[in-house]
Amino acid sequence: MADLIPMILVLSVGALWQHIEPGGLSTQQLRKALSALVVNLMAPALILYIMLTSPLKEELYQVPLTGIMTISLTLAISFALFSIMLRYAHINRAQAGALILAASFGNGMGIAMPTIQGLYGEQMASIPLIYDLLATVPFVWIIAVLIAAHFGTRVAGGHLGRELLLMPPVWAIVIALALRYFQWVPPDSIITALKMMGLTAIPLLLLMVGVNFKITSWHYVLLAIPALIIKLLISPVIAMGASTPIGLVGDTQIITAITAASPAVIVGIALAERFKLDSALFCTALTLGTIGYIALAPNLSAMLIAFT
Repeated sequence: MADLIPMILVLSVGALWQHIEPGGLSTQQLRKALSALVVNLMAPALILYIMLTSPLKEELYQVPLTGIMTISLTLAISFALFSIMLRYAHINRAQAGALILAASFGNGMGIAMPTIQGLYGEQMASIPLIYDLLATVPFVWIIAVLIAAHFGTRVAGGHLGRELLLMPPVWAIVIALALRYFQWVPPDSIITALKMMGLTAIPLLLLMVGVNFKITSWHYVLLAIPALIIKLLISPVIAMGASTPIGLVGDTQIITAITAASPAVIVGIALAERFKLDSALFCTALTLGTIGYIALAPNLSAMLIAFT
């Protein structure tokens, strides 16, 4: 846990900002500024730096394949559970959609990556990055949008799927994979510049999570518990089982499973608000999931080894 204290402090700063808003910069303005900076500059630089310097080889397809299988099974479980709860009127449609998003799609870049970096070192940060970009992101911008539309307004109001192709992080991963395929490494000066810009994305991503911390009511806490169980406990077990036949072993397998347990993805807030899902419930699940993940992650590897 001591290795994660810097990460906890940065998250706390983000959570504190909501109450004091220093310099007259509102939480909403901070969210908008951080999102624009991270998405358009810092995250692409981080992706290029990590992917171009990563020692991973066959893991480049093993990790995302594990992620695709894990997300698919987790999504099926959460969809079935919350549809049943909806049928018996324990929750409404807006709440069902929010809980499915929270239980199925994790924040690999924003939470899992700094957690893995703190526990295993910078050299392993590429695993949650690959999991996030090659498995979670396509699911979020295709399947999550359909789910949000189904349980929410059912009207997209725009072409969210097309936005995926316009996101700089997506182009960064495509460029990085192409450069790796042709075995071309940029000069050290470019790598150093990418590192300087990219590593600043980590605290900014943590701030983005922190400023969205919110627990609305104890009723929402109770509603969020099933989603937390699926995300924090069931998802990593599925990842361990799915990764074994694919060939993942050792720390890479454990880190992939820990990444699978990462709490709700930040973009889920935007989807919840856009499709009129229960965004307050989603933020409650995000807050509790992040706290639970930080508490669980240092011991999750031993738990997964013992379970399997």
